[in-house]
Amino acid sequence: MNKIRVALIGVGDMGTGHAMGFDQIEQCEITWVADPSPSNLERALPYIKRNNPQIVSDYKDILAQTDTFDAVVISVPNYMHKEVALAFIERGKHIFLEKPVAPTLADCDAIIEAAKKANVILQIGLVYRYSNLYRRMEKELSNGRLDDVTMMWCKEFRDSFPPVDWFYDSAKSGGALVEKDCHHFDIFNWMIGAKPVRVFASGGQHVIKNGEENMITNSYTHYPPKVISQTNIVDHAWVTIDYENGSKANLGLCMYLKPRNLMDEGLEIGLIGNNGAVMVAKKDRTIDIAGGPDMTKEHIDTDVASDSYSNGHTGSQRQRYEFLDSVVTGKEPFANGEVGRQALLVALAAEKSIKEERYVYLNELV
Repeated sequence: MNKIRVALIGVGDMGTGHAMGFDQIEQCEITWVADPSPSNLERALPYIKRNNPQIVSDYKDILAQTDTFDAVVISVPNYMHKEVALAFIERGKHIFLEKPVAPTLADCDAIIEAAKKANVILQIGLVYRYSNLYRRMEKELSNGRLDDVTMMWCKEFRDSFPPVDWFYDSAKSGGALVEKDCHHFDIFNWMIGAKPVRVFASGGQHVIKNGEENMITNSYTHYPPKVISQTNIVDHAWVTIDYENGSKANLGLCMYLKPRNLMDEGLEIGLIGNNGAVMVAKKDRTIDIAGGPDMTKEHIDTDVASDSYSNGHTGSQRQRYEFLDSVVTGKEPFANGEVGRQALLVALAAEKSIKEERYVYLNELV
């Protein structure tokens, strides 16, 4: 089988991870890397050990070289997603696009419609859908362990975004709930298995405040600490989602832990079923199931290595393999454009709810 030739567009934090991961896949050849930042390139390129890509600063320099790549991996700031994705879709290239699909619904829909028209693969970087742990959780649900999921929660208590200005500008990022929690809203949608109907959210700025000198540090970025004084995104929020089947989900977000979440549970995602059973995932590593008809307890330690690479994000390497498989077979990605759109809708409704201090029905947005 011929190798799938891939162009990497953007090698910041997420793009560097993709450079590392795709470089390890035998069925893949990285033929291009594009990023305008010399420091990003300097950091990322040493991780590409098995390939010898051509390097450019502007992705537009690749557009005329359509016979040298089959697919693109786009890891640019959110506000650039539409511009970059459409440029490659129009040339018939398959797209792996980092989440969220876009910071606005209009941009999201333009990308999805263009991909359908061009008959190209569009996979969104909703990496949890490719995680051993969350797939095991969904398997337990499919086997009836909780009967129907009636309640869910997520505690996303963490440090701030990387110290890069666009994260802190909602016009460019979509806001904190769009940029960060589209992941978790997608898990809610996936596990509950029903359409979200309305959202109520409350949030604001406790610590990272607009007009103040905020020294921003981040535990996983390669960007150095930086003072950011202009920010119009929330640094905390509570979000409640009502689903058409009566189920409810709640997410708590805090973006100012120092140096990061050091609690034993880390990221916590929980579910309650109408049979009285509870299932809780902690730190993207373990699952605990308790109660229900048999009144038992079970602890599950999941394989956290085979779905990632070099301690990368859970599910990160499997999503790359499955993207390449979709390119070869034409199979619809598990995290396709519509999945990304549904998660984005919840996030946009939450952002709107905070601003307008009211319930927001998702049908208002479409």
